[in-house]
Amino acid sequence: MKKGKNSVRILLFVAGVLLIAAIIFGAFLAFGGPTVLSPKGKENVKEEGEKVEEVYCTCPTINISLQPYDDFTQKEAVRLKEDLEKNLSPLLDGVTLCIDVLPNKPLEKSLMNEAGTRYRGDKIINSLAKDADKCHIIIALTHKDISISYKGKPDWGVLGLSLIPKKACVVSTYRVKNKRDLWKVTSHEFIHTCFNYNHCPNDNLTCIMKDAKGHADFSNKIKLCEQCSKTINNH
Repeated sequence: MKKGKNSVRILLFVAGVLLIAAIIFGAFLAFGGPTVLSPKGKENVKEEGEKVEEVYCTCPTINISLQPYDDFTQKEAVRLKEDLEKNLSPLLDGVTLCIDVLPNKPLEKSLMNEAGTRYRGDKIINSLAKDADKCHIIIALTHKDISISYKGKPDWGVLGLSLIPKKACVVSTYRVKNKRDLWKVTSHEFIHTCFNYNHCPNDNLTCIMKDAKGHADFSNKIKLCEQCSKTINNH
């Protein structure tokens, strides 16, 4: 009789253990189980008890911040953003551009040349470069005249400027003949800055990476030539 009672107790104990195990296992399944690594080593995301696989972009993403200065309006900056999305993005294979417009900033007097007549492109770039990197390019936008020391001249006026390998650049409308070409000038400086790329080696008249050589006319520059496209997109 004593053995019978012990057997019953053992059976009840085992049954209790199994019941608790079943409850724990059921709860485990209900909340989606452990975090699972995808083949790329990325964690799947779980929301509200379901295991949802997160989709990752396989293309590199480059963030561009447009930094308007002084009277370069937000409206103008947004229009340029749209032009870049329409015209620059298709030139870059496998690259996703994420473009935003920053709040306006004043051009400080400390950014001017010694004569106080122009703003130094290199000073503007240096003021922004600390906040930029290879995945985040900052482009300064201004209507003011900008300059750089070039070809033996201490104060050479330019359309735009990049300082490879710094990841910020500046574009001015002051010398742009046709404001509809602003996206071309901006794209030119962006490609210098982002890809550490120099001017078109063939000096192709229609290539936006052609050296302006002191001329402000971008009307014939409509695309990347075959060689520049191949080099940049295989970067």
